[in-house]
Amino acid sequence: MRRKILMGIVVLLAALVQSGPALAGAAQTREVLPAGVVPTHYNLLISPDAEALTFKGSVDIDIDVRTPAKQITLNAADLVFGHVSVDGKPVAAVTLDKKLQRATFSLPRALARGRHRLKIAYSGPIGRATLGFFAMEYATPAGPRRVLATNFEPAAARQLLPCWDEPGRKASFTVALDAPKDQMALSNMPVARTETLSPTLQRVHFRASPPMSTYLLFLASGDFERVSQTVDGVDVGVVVKRGDTAKAGYALNEAVALLRYYNDYFGVAYPLPKLDLIAAPGNIAGTAMENWGAIFYSQATLLFDPASSTEAERQDVFLTVSHEMAHQWFGDLVTMAWWDDLWLNEGFARWMQTYAADALHPEWQTGLRAAEIFEGGRAVDAMPSTHPVVQQVFTAEQAAQSFDAITYDKGAAIITMLHEFVGADKFRQGVRAYMRAHAYGNTVDTDLWSLMQKSAGADIVGIEHDFTRQEGVPLVRVTRNGAGLQLRQGRYALDPATIADARPQTWRLPLTVQVLDQAPRRMLMGAEASLPSAAPTLVNAGQMSYARVLYDSATHQALTARLAQLTPVDQLGLINDTYALGVAGYQTASDVMGLIGGVPGDANPIVWQRAIWILDNIDQHYAATPQRAAFRRFALEALAPLARRIGATAVAGEASNLGILRDALLLAQGRFGDADVIARARDTIDHQGKAMDPRSALTIVAIHGDAARFDALLANAAAATDPLDRTRILQAMAELGDAALAARMVDIALSPLAPAGSAPQLLRALAINHPDLVWAALVGKLEDPKLAMEPNMRWWLAIHVASHSSASARIADLDRYQARNVPEDARKPFLGAAAAIRRNQRFEQVVLPEIDRWLAAR
Repeated sequence: MRRKILMGIVVLLAALVQSGPALAGAAQTREVLPAGVVPTHYNLLISPDAEALTFKGSVDIDIDVRTPAKQITLNAADLVFGHVSVDGKPVAAVTLDKKLQRATFSLPRALARGRHRLKIAYSGPIGRATLGFFAMEYATPAGPRRVLATNFEPAAARQLLPCWDEPGRKASFTVALDAPKDQMALSNMPVARTETLSPTLQRVHFRASPPMSTYLLFLASGDFERVSQTVDGVDVGVVVKRGDTAKAGYALNEAVALLRYYNDYFGVAYPLPKLDLIAAPGNIAGTAMENWGAIFYSQATLLFDPASSTEAERQDVFLTVSHEMAHQWFGDLVTMAWWDDLWLNEGFARWMQTYAADALHPEWQTGLRAAEIFEGGRAVDAMPSTHPVVQQVFTAEQAAQSFDAITYDKGAAIITMLHEFVGADKFRQGVRAYMRAHAYGNTVDTDLWSLMQKSAGADIVGIEHDFTRQEGVPLVRVTRNGAGLQLRQGRYALDPATIADARPQTWRLPLTVQVLDQAPRRMLMGAEASLPSAAPTLVNAGQMSYARVLYDSATHQALTARLAQLTPVDQLGLINDTYALGVAGYQTASDVMGLIGGVPGDANPIVWQRAIWILDNIDQHYAATPQRAAFRRFALEALAPLARRIGATAVAGEASNLGILRDALLLAQGRFGDADVIARARDTIDHQGKAMDPRSALTIVAIHGDAARFDALLANAAAATDPLDRTRILQAMAELGDAALAARMVDIALSPLAPAGSAPQLLRALAINHPDLVWAALVGKLEDPKLAMEPNMRWWLAIHVASHSSASARIADLDRYQARNVPEDARKPFLGAAAAIRRNQRFEQVVLPEIDRWLAAR
């Protein structure tokens, strides 16, 4: 699953994080099913009533009784049971536990060891939220349509069928689905046969699957079309709503290339006969889901329209496709035994999406852009709400909270560091050995790293344990000591006061240091190290280590003066560390401004994008004051040479990243009030002008729009018959600056006008500029049980919206909200939101005045 966690210090903290053992309490144990009875095969039939939003189901489960049992307990949520039997004999009683989401079947007499068959008839609801078994409605030129689909990770398969809904309980599946004859039915495996039930209804039977975890099961039916190619004997298809096949070609071509690449890299061929990439007509929880053989995507992460999609969207489609396809091995073929080791799935897929992009599209420089991913991990890891990468997960609810920037982004950063330390060839040997040893099985993380250690011939497990068993970001302090440098380890925190009393921490830290103009030197750093160097020296050269580097003032000034001579990745590293350390008080804001003001005009587009992001992030903290006006004048002056160099429109044959930079630049100039850019944006929208990309122009016009403009955009969104087009208009509107219009936008985001599943991302964008207004308008709605939004997403929104505020009242509001709505052992993420609010207060009280003084002294 590719959770789209935005790459910003404030934004990223909103990802939910696991409460961990400290909050869970020593007495808490995993809520797992009894091990005496386990499934081996499910034979499942689902008969939906799409109009009534209900379904009937029947499942025959082949079970292996390992110890004599008078009860069979499995997972079930919101299901109503009919006839239940074992080996043809009715069970004595059915008992439901709503809290644990379990059903227990009591038997007349104990089952003997061996194989038995459990038969269950049941029924259940079809939901509106995009987790479980749900309906998605969307507009078309021919009228509204409805898709039925599933999305289960981590523990929602129990909403479709009674099952052992745990990753370690693998079993094979044979599935049948009743669907209208004019619709396409989909599942993990190819269609085996179809039978006619009536003139309008068919029953589609699918071939049996290999053993797999329940969260990877997939079913869907809808008005779909499919385009396909065959590669290495596998039928690879992209499935879209009718009329969208022209937007499917790019993803299909990339999937074909990726399948060949992954077959070679993993050393184990993709084992299923088909692989479908399926576009939802809206947005699904988690953005995309790696169901084995039937990957399910939010529409924007799979569809690419050559006529209107941007270069950034092209690359994002590739990254999402490559992430989910990597899961077909890391997660599907080999699966973590329990959610403690979720990072085995998500951290590896996050790393692999970048590695595959660098192999297949080196011109994108995705490895350089991945610095943003690593910043995401460091940002959340510096919060009081952080947790170890390998964490204790006790409940399904806690498992749902584990999909965060620690699991994904810190996990990917650690893997990147270890890959560099081990070397590409030995690393791949270790991965291949892992795939061969554990295919169709379940593992813990040491199963991978012990094989990697054998391949590398070095203590990989020790390094990995240092970074995955303890929380926090290593801080390497660099100080001048005579003719040399002294390096000492500590820990970085967004608020250093929160770790003032913590025990000292050290990591076995793979580190590269480089005296400028000399060859780099690698070392494995402990608590301290000394370097004999009088020249400017770069610590963490290449930026492969998961750490921050704090230089003394003289060394930092020397490196700033040589910024143009550093490689792009080291320019990014120095900029990122200086900004994070400056905001947290380890350095001054003047260090940040000096670096941003010194970015070379011909710097790599990815470096310039980061500089623009920092300028925009600083601007968000200002109120509408003369000080903000002065800052914006500086920002526009700093960006003007770049704007003149790259122009406002694309040039044939230019580098793809230059187009992405241009879009970011224009949006920043528009936000900062550049009158010429705003005028050109309005001309582009109102008169179909060619002075700017229409997507950038739409956002700029929305930012500065009044009520009349807002109403016109709203009418355009309502008239759009493609949910992707409608989403793009609403996303632009969510960036508006007017507070009264923002209040209206909250209701629009939660209305049927917003495509299915898109409300969270719209409200997330709206809260960046209007956190207190959005909080006031939204918090009551989040507590409405009729709201079509998963509980974890409601918590995520509450945390995210509040995290952009600087009002102390929000901290008290968060305390009241979580007390009413969040289980006690799932409240640690709210500590991160409170820390962000205090960080915003410090930004306003300390950082902005420092910037104002720096600007005044220029």
